[in-house]
Amino acid sequence: MTVTGVDDHVVDGNTAFSVQTGAATSGDPGYNGIDAADVSLTNTDNDAAGATVTPTSTLTTTEAGGTATFTVVLTSEPTQPVLIEFVSNDTSEGSVSRAAVSFTAADWNVPQTITVTGVDDLRADGDASYSIVTSAATSQDPVYQGLAVADVSVTNTDNDVAGITVSGTGGLVTTEAGGQASFTVALSSEPAANVTIAVSSSDTTEGTVAPAAVTFTPTTWNAPQTITITGADDAVDDGDGAYVIVTGAASSADPGYDTRDPDDVPVTNADDDSAGIAVSPTNGLRTNRGRRHGELHGRPDQPADGGRDDSDFL
Repeated sequence: MTVTGVDDHVVDGNTAFSVQTGAATSGDPGYNGIDAADVSLTNTDNDAAGATVTPTSTLTTTEAGGTATFTVVLTSEPTQPVLIEFVSNDTSEGSVSRAAVSFTAADWNVPQTITVTGVDDLRADGDASYSIVTSAATSQDPVYQGLAVADVSVTNTDNDVAGITVSGTGGLVTTEAGGQASFTVALSSEPAANVTIAVSSSDTTEGTVAPAAVTFTPTTWNAPQTITITGADDAVDDGDGAYVIVTGAASSADPGYDTRDPDDVPVTNADDDSAGIAVSPTNGLRTNRGRRHGELHGRPDQPADGGRDDSDFL
């Protein structure tokens, strides 16, 4: 006689059962009705309460909204529904699509999928590690109540880069008549601390700049600030003058921005002077013909015939 154990998928421990032998039937009165002994056996349980999480590591999300998934499934059939909850330990890096999953005796062996989505923090803080924390299972089934479930490790890939953007710098021209030009400065990611950038002119005889510095905060980092350049008059016919607006290296407690040096800005100051000699006036001038000294003073002793004596002219 061969006895084969049956799998019931339930964590019910090793179970005792017996093979019952009925009373013999025979035409031999000596055997007819004899009841052989029953056979006692134990069916060894091969089920264990558990929750399988796949995978528990190497998951990657992105700050651009990239997602990753993992699954959860029970290892044995519960006698009562089983609830498992999930939460991100850093919602600034990633979020979960479902707060909990529930398994019953009908779907305990069907994996349920959890989606994790990366969150954008606008800060160049590098790739960040976080976890999806799973709660201990809750159930009226005593073998599942309080069962520990593995957490899931995730990395959120950073998509931000610390940088200083200088815009509107092409072909800037000021004039010696005080003509102005301008450009803007902004940060490319949110800093962890204030960022200050000094601004100066390489040649103040050609142009000046205002303000002398700009400061960005974690709340104003992406609002462009305008730098105004004003041409200076040198009164010399020296042609158009090239000079540079020097943007200094940034100063900040954020190491990603401290000492970062943006590009300088070239400018041309248009000359308004030309070499020349001004003569004024050049027409309409009148002079008077000179008179003899005697005539001028009415002296009768001078010749009456109008003879010239240069010494007598004024």
